[in-house]
Amino acid sequence: MKKRLAAAIVRYRRIVLPILLLLAVWSVFQIGRTRINYDLTRYLSDDTMTKKALHVMQEEFGSSEQLRLMFSGEEESSMPGIVLRLTEMPEILAAQYNPESDCVRKEGIDYRLVTLTLDNCDASALVPRLREMFPDAAVGGTAAAQLDIQRSVGAEIPGIMIIAVAVVFAVLLLTSHAWLEPPLLLVVFAVSILINMGTNFLFPDVSFITFAVCAILQLALSIDYAIMLLHTWNSYRDDGYSPEDAMVEALAACFMRIASSAFTTVAGLLSLLFMSFTIGFDIGLVLSKGILISMIGVFLLMPSLTLMLKVPLQKTRHRPLRFGGDRLGNFIFRHRKPVACLLTLLVLCGAFFSYQNEYFFMESGASARTDAGKITDIFGASNPLVLLIPSGESDEDYDLQRSVVADLSVLKRSDGSPVVENITSMVTTGEAALQQCTVDDVAEMTGMNISVISLFFTMNGFGESVRADRLLAAAGSLAEGNEQIASLQAQLNAARKVFIGPNTQRLLLEPAFEVSDQDFNACMESILSVAERHCGSSFYITGGPMSTYDIGHAFRSDLLVVNLITLFAILLIVVFSFRSLLLPLLLVFVIEGAIWMTMGISRIAGEPIFFISYLICLSIRMGATIDYGILVCDQYRCSRRNGLPVRESVQATLHAALPTVLTSGTILATAGFIIGKQCSIYYISSIGLLLSRGAVLSAFLVLTLLPAFLVLMDRYIIRSRK
Repeated sequence: MKKRLAAAIVRYRRIVLPILLLLAVWSVFQIGRTRINYDLTRYLSDDTMTKKALHVMQEEFGSSEQLRLMFSGEEESSMPGIVLRLTEMPEILAAQYNPESDCVRKEGIDYRLVTLTLDNCDASALVPRLREMFPDAAVGGTAAAQLDIQRSVGAEIPGIMIIAVAVVFAVLLLTSHAWLEPPLLLVVFAVSILINMGTNFLFPDVSFITFAVCAILQLALSIDYAIMLLHTWNSYRDDGYSPEDAMVEALAACFMRIASSAFTTVAGLLSLLFMSFTIGFDIGLVLSKGILISMIGVFLLMPSLTLMLKVPLQKTRHRPLRFGGDRLGNFIFRHRKPVACLLTLLVLCGAFFSYQNEYFFMESGASARTDAGKITDIFGASNPLVLLIPSGESDEDYDLQRSVVADLSVLKRSDGSPVVENITSMVTTGEAALQQCTVDDVAEMTGMNISVISLFFTMNGFGESVRADRLLAAAGSLAEGNEQIASLQAQLNAARKVFIGPNTQRLLLEPAFEVSDQDFNACMESILSVAERHCGSSFYITGGPMSTYDIGHAFRSDLLVVNLITLFAILLIVVFSFRSLLLPLLLVFVIEGAIWMTMGISRIAGEPIFFISYLICLSIRMGATIDYGILVCDQYRCSRRNGLPVRESVQATLHAALPTVLTSGTILATAGFIIGKQCSIYYISSIGLLLSRGAVLSAFLVLTLLPAFLVLMDRYIIRSRK
């Protein structure tokens, strides 16, 4: 059946080639239709406190955000005019500036910070306007950070892709059998990558992380499929087969290897679909689609282009670089027990340290090149929390709010410092509007006759005193011509818009702790405890720290789910491919061992791991680098089936597998390293660096520990096969 399918692919190659090329051209014009999402909170689970609070806040107050505007070298005398100019903008509810707390002098320069609360507007559209209005000021905040990320992705990713392709081309050139092979391989994968990116418009949107790394990882994860097919075709050509017959034989021989490799990679990636932080769904789906498209491209496009270029390929053939697989195989055979024992010990040490890893769930600091980084450098990071409590406007409701504010204000960390640095709410900022006013107070404020004010109180049923906000609400007649009352009314209306919703009141908290602090969880739990004590379950909290807290609580379950699904899916696929249980267990142990060692190194080096990097690299590494192990096991089994002794079998296995594993491993490691070093976006660079280190360790263990296991367990492997 495999031979018949391979023969059909070769026979109809002239029909398949133009169809795939036209599909690639069509895909180029579809890439622009893909929507890119830069807001990671979109991927939080709907049952998290953050997501619930965002939904309630949207209903109660609209899409209100905060921005930070930092001025350098601005005179104090000009700040009131700037604040007034900002306040008059319809998109801005409030512009806060305190000369005492919002001014810092550093290296002879005065820096002044204005905090803006927005009024249900498009913050992403406002940021460029603010930068145009104040070209020398730095604009920070969530919307500004997203625009900075968007700008970095657009500026950096094309350059990273060019460097990665150049490195891949150089690696392929060193390991090729003909000088024309590298361009041939890159054309095949350029078509596959274009088709994958062009079909992303079928999804509602893709995350900026997926968009940034998808093309490079698709190339790095699936290049070995094409290398495997091309090397097999060359070996049949060397045995005297015609180009067409050699391609039929190569396809038939590689169907199982390539399909098993692709499906194990996809199985690892699809495990991300079960993460509660659904960015895993986004990355897993797009990359899985890319891997399957690459596999189809290798099976359909590669034979067409290879046979079309058979003459130039033959004329540009050269002596391939010798990797010394025979010598490595001989060394492994002679020292199989020490190699297996030593490397197994290292794997177990890696497992021990990896289970002590520390993780963090939000970038610890903005890049110094961004406005947010400049503001953080001067005024520190700002990760505000929004607390929504159910409340009306009765005296009892405001007493509840005062109690919450009082209890939050006295919260202390283990070192005695406050948990909450500042609280802005109706009972803090608008406290003057909540004071009781008597007839005498109003008469003094307005300059009107006491008898007139007494009559006004009687007509409105105020009694001896009335709360200032109620007085101002009814003071239409008194306010005519009175600038003081008119000003108080304007301030009250602005405060009500910021803090009072139809069913909730909003408190803005400025935490005194960072998300990277060791007592972060304890601080968040103390805030939640105060809210729960006063409001039961009828409160909501949102903001960066709350998102981090929610993600951290979901991480352990995500980790277990991704591990188990990846493990069992890959075991099932490899068991089906080899019809054996021992080989899959050896393969999974070796690849899992490489993961343990990778993460263990982070622990030994004292480097906390960004949780997204861990989960993505876990699934990619488990699913992708097991390709190397499948190749080694299949080659060893074929050698033993052909009657070769154990020594010659392991030598032949490493002689055949070493070029492919080293080429693929070097490409994956190099691509990850380039992403890690060249990209300023931490979410992306951390994935690259962790993936690079893991690819090196996976290739190393597959070429050393796995062959040693195969030799030591040869009798059981052969018996299992029979």
